[in-house]
Amino acid sequence: MITMLPIMSFMIRSLVKSRGRTLHYLFIAVAVIFASVVVSCAKSPKKIGAEILPENSKLQVYWTDTTTVYAYSELVDSIRSDELSLNYLGSMTDPVFGSTIAGIYTQFTLSSLGHDFGPNPQLDSLILYLTYTGYLGDTNATLVTHTYELEEGMELDNEYYSNLVLQHGSSDYLNYAFNPRPNDSTTVIDSTAGDTTQIGAVQRFDLGTYNPSLGNKLLSADTSIMSNTTDFRNFFKGLYIITEQTQEDGILLRFDLTDRKSGLTLYYKNDTVDSLSFGYTVSPVIPRVSRYEHNYFSAESDFKTQVLNGDTTLGSKIFYTQGLAGVKGIIKFPFLRDWARNGKIGLNEAKLIFTGFEEDPYNGAPGSLLVVKATEDGSYEIIEDQYEGAHYYDGVYKSNTNEYVFRITNHLQSLISDTSQTDYGLQLFVNASSINPKRFIFNGDQPLNDTVKPFRLEMIYTDFSEH
Repeated sequence: MITMLPIMSFMIRSLVKSRGRTLHYLFIAVAVIFASVVVSCAKSPKKIGAEILPENSKLQVYWTDTTTVYAYSELVDSIRSDELSLNYLGSMTDPVFGSTIAGIYTQFTLSSLGHDFGPNPQLDSLILYLTYTGYLGDTNATLVTHTYELEEGMELDNEYYSNLVLQHGSSDYLNYAFNPRPNDSTTVIDSTAGDTTQIGAVQRFDLGTYNPSLGNKLLSADTSIMSNTTDFRNFFKGLYIITEQTQEDGILLRFDLTDRKSGLTLYYKNDTVDSLSFGYTVSPVIPRVSRYEHNYFSAESDFKTQVLNGDTTLGSKIFYTQGLAGVKGIIKFPFLRDWARNGKIGLNEAKLIFTGFEEDPYNGAPGSLLVVKATEDGSYEIIEDQYEGAHYYDGVYKSNTNEYVFRITNHLQSLISDTSQTDYGLQLFVNASSINPKRFIFNGDQPLNDTVKPFRLEMIYTDFSEH
């Protein structure tokens, strides 16, 4: 670039001597020459310094999928299930996992305070309304439902789990067999406005015909009970709603108890007026708990041997996960610390890849899974990689490959860099397990069919100890 300066100087002197040229052209000429000089001297950033670096000083990046990782499955003890946004009711029988029954404990509150039922109130009916928000299973299934009055109350500030057992009365107010209609809509006619409205599907349970005792009890509440929510909840502690186990297929119905169309409605008359009604609602601050029961004795034998009897070696072929406090996966890295002993390793990327055993997952695959870090006391906590964001952490089902992929780079790098940490492994759950009934079956690290992709750990890393 220095050798170009005399040429630039000569051109400038020539331009100045030329009377027909202006200073404007002078600046243009200089700019063009300077730009061409800079461009001719520029190098690709990738090549800068390459000719002065010795060949053995360049960092090498490696890829591997041979690091030992294995998994197996075990039962989930329980999961917190109080004040959920949605509640499941029903029963389903899975050909691999056995049967699941979902029930609901719920309290109610007064729709208005100080209500008076009037002189000599008489029961017409007591209807429980539950607003559908979805389902999993066969809508042709028949469910037999039972409803009991709770004898034990719940407190909003308490934590309740899916294996909760509350005392309830022996009187059944329902004993009702029905075919669910979660896809139906309801027509409401507004006689005042003269129009109709279509609203979402609502399941209707008559608690007054089979056994009118509860309806008559509610009618007997005096004005002092009807004027205070605490007194009312002591008077009526709520309902336990449950279904019988289905023998084939079945269905799990998803309801929103806090929806304005859900609740109890007492229909009655008195000596003065016919066709009266009063409502009891479930607000977001009213205690309610989902209860889940799993019966695995009708499950496949390999499932029972691994999950119930604890034969973890079967996880090398196949393992499982299931929502609604069912089954979780356990992931172990037995030789991870060998990486630390081999030298200074920097992980560029580490991915856990879970491959599906079933080509067409039963009742559809869960939308996403959750990988968390196991702790010494058997609980778990979020791994570092989840803080990088959902797009990085991933765990979303990939239908084109029938896989789930998780990036766990930070978690593994921490274990390799600090060998004083105790590695208790990872745990695998269906995401939003408290309200997600789906399940999934995975290939193990040595699958039954050697033509399919195994469960594996893929890593891209740099070995700094080579320099």
